[in-house]
Amino acid sequence: MHRLLEFIKRIYVVLLFVLLESIAIWQYATSSPYTEAKILSRTTAVGGYVSKKITNIDHFFALPGENGMLTHRVAELEQTLERERELLSDYTEESWQRKMTEEGDLHYRYYPARVASMTISHMRNYIVLDKGARDGIKKNMGVITPDKCLVGYIIECSERYSVAMPVLNTEFTMGGSLSMTNYTCSLRWAGESPYHIDIIDVSTYAQIEVGMAVEAWSERLPKGVIVGRIESFEHNAAKTAYSARLKLAADMSALNNVLIVENTHYGEIETLMDNIESQSKP
Repeated sequence: MHRLLEFIKRIYVVLLFVLLESIAIWQYATSSPYTEAKILSRTTAVGGYVSKKITNIDHFFALPGENGMLTHRVAELEQTLERERELLSDYTEESWQRKMTEEGDLHYRYYPARVASMTISHMRNYIVLDKGARDGIKKNMGVITPDKCLVGYIIECSERYSVAMPVLNTEFTMGGSLSMTNYTCSLRWAGESPYHIDIIDVSTYAQIEVGMAVEAWSERLPKGVIVGRIESFEHNAAKTAYSARLKLAADMSALNNVLIVENTHYGEIETLMDNIESQSKP
């Protein structure tokens, strides 16, 4: 107690000043309706500003979780859309009842995943995803962004992880098609820009234009997956076909959440191709 009294004696001038200032401010604040309104508006503005900053900080730290939830939601919506497409493409009352009652009878299934690691600066780049065999992931499944832009396809799986070969790999092979036409092409990455890819073997009859979208053409993926848009094009040396440079639709340098796509009929297609190859061997 003695020490407390000694401490108060040392700072009593400061305490007295703070007390008198507080009384003066209170007297001023309550002296008229005008001053009350001005002080209230100031304190409200300051409080709102601080509250907004705190909310922004909370929202920033919540973004990864929100993005993951959105990716899961996109997968669910794609699954629902696929069911509707299946019903509309082969509609009879009998087939409708069968498709509605048979669990899992969908042409494509979607699995949300996150990028664990990846490269874009090598000639052969790869993407490691946080979903593996225990999650239902298999080789040759397609990989797209939540807004249906091409990323690549799965080439290897472990129990918990999978590895995808992206379009930014010189060994990547997949077909493409000019949007809204029947003209096909081949995709090829030359190992240059991580934002561009080339297409080759486009028919000279195709009415190719700058800005035209190119879609993926593969049994691994549903229709409507965008590869990119044409930035420039030219005839090949023999004038027998076009080649073109595309601006990739997916920003490969900023991948985070993706969808892994399973074609439930892919095993049947593989069996057919294996049979054809075995029959063609001498």
